Amino acid sequence: MRDVVALQASEVLEWHQQYLTRLKSLRGLERWRDALVERVALREGAYGCPLGSLASELADQDEGIRKTLAQHFEEWEGLLRAGLERARDSGALRSDADPAALATGMMAAVQGGYLLAQTARDPGPMKISLDMAIDHIRAYAADEGS
Repeated sequence: MRDVVALQASEVLEWHQQYLTRLKSLRGLERWRDALVERVALREGAYGCPLGSLASELADQDEGIRKTLAQHFEEWEGLLRAGLERARDSGALRSDADPAALATGMMAAVQGGYLLAQTARDPGPMKISLDMAIDHIRAYAADEGS
């Protein structure tokens, strides 16, 4: 099981890294959202999040795997947080924006979007959840051009 978790985490994190390591603006966040929604749409919402599915199935069964999954989610959330920090540091977000809290909210939107898209077999819920999270982040925009 640990090997399965490691493989799934590697694949998920590599995909998100290609977008989130360059994130430094709201437009970058929107590009990531667009790519994620497109990825979900290609599968018609099926299968959900590989890490989320493993967490749902294994977190209460094996403490070591739960901790490993938690570390992978922390790494993923860290990619978002670092991108939001860059956006704040570059002036795209106001100084009172809290990248850690915003990243946690975005992760909740991603995981909820995956689950709803999976059960509906429709990427629409993923787009809605991500748009709402981005709208919340947009409330911290330093100006309208961000």
